Amino acid sequence: MTDQAQQSAENARAVQSAEMVGKPMLPIAFFIIYGIYRVTEEGIWPSWPNGTILVVGGIVSMLFVVLYVRSIETGPGASWAKAASVFGGLVPYLFSLYVIGYVGIGSLIQLITVGFSWSGLAAGLFGAVFGYRTLKTFYDITELAKA
Repeated sequence: MTDQAQQSAENARAVQSAEMVGKPMLPIAFFIIYGIYRVTEEGIWPSWPNGTILVVGGIVSMLFVVLYVRSIETGPGASWAKAASVFGGLVPYLFSLYVIGYVGIGSLIQLITVGFSWSGLAAGLFGAVFGYRTLKTFYDITELAKA
């Protein structure tokens, strides 16, 4: 009976860990796909502020989300690896702020200053909504770490 209870507790922890990692991963994956689209449409250099940063920043953000969750799971204690993963946790935070600011709000501002287009409206709303979703889910992970 205790082995079964211990196994179910480990399964519950694994599910919780998968949920923590998976929630910010989905919006980040959407940004990587959008970034790949932008790079294939415009090339690497012409779309540098947008497409390339979305692809590279999204991949690096995914890596640091996983490292951050792993550092939470190891429990309290001081080590260089934990400190590096916690500072690396700023990468998904800054990436989501970039997406909200540049992709989301920047695209919406261009609707007024440059000209209206449905694709610009879709990109702006996509960036603002999913950027906020990434920021909120990563914030939830950090709050769970404090608890």
